[in-house]
Amino acid sequence: MEAMSPHLTLVEPEERLSLSVAGSVLFYRRLSLGALAAIERQQARLLCPPEGGRPALWLPPQALQAAICGHVLLGWQGVCDGRGQEAAYTPESAGRLPAGVRRLLVSRAQRIHSSQGEPR
Repeated sequence: MEAMSPHLTLVEPEERLSLSVAGSVLFYRRLSLGALAAIERQQARLLCPPEGGRPALWLPPQALQAAICGHVLLGWQGVCDGRGQEAAYTPESAGRLPAGVRRLLVSRAQRIHSSQGEPR
């Protein structure tokens, strides 16, 4: 692993980090402030109340985490389906990852330095 930079590292569009989990590798990028704001706005629109209703005062954390995962997860290697066959990465299949993986991925995506992942 490279030495940690003494400065903040901006999130670049082509950033690709890896996270090893139980013999599989997830490829992801860190979450930028702009992307987080856009995801929060999108989630807030999805929670709009019916005409005349009161707006939601908070976003459900699980929904926000799932949306963040959808943004930061770029692919994987060695993830298998229920029959033990390697599963191709798609946004739909990513939604079937165990919730514990979602929390771990969101935590990694919020790190400050790209060198805190396993660069790919």
